[in-house]
Amino acid sequence: MKKIRMGLMAIAALSGVGSAFAFSPKPQATTYYARQTAGNGFHWTKTVPNPNTAQCLTVTSRICQISTNTAPSDNQIPAGHTATDRVFVTL
Repeated sequence: MKKIRMGLMAIAALSGVGSAFAFSPKPQATTYYARQTAGNGFHWTKTVPNPNTAQCLTVTSRICQISTNTAPSDNQIPAGHTATDRVFVTL
């Protein structure tokens, strides 16, 4: 009887440790907004644009917002995201 109980305890311990490492949560994606800069450029910001001072308007080869786990570089649309020819423009 003691051997059976020890065996069950060992199985329980192993399954508990195994499940702790079986699933690792994905990091939360962050939303970034493209704001037009002087000339033809744009920069990414985590700040939600104020609709009273900025709108998502048509500008060539841009995208208004993305959700990604990696911070994007200014003037570049990260891989996996498609340009929508729109960017937040100051009114």
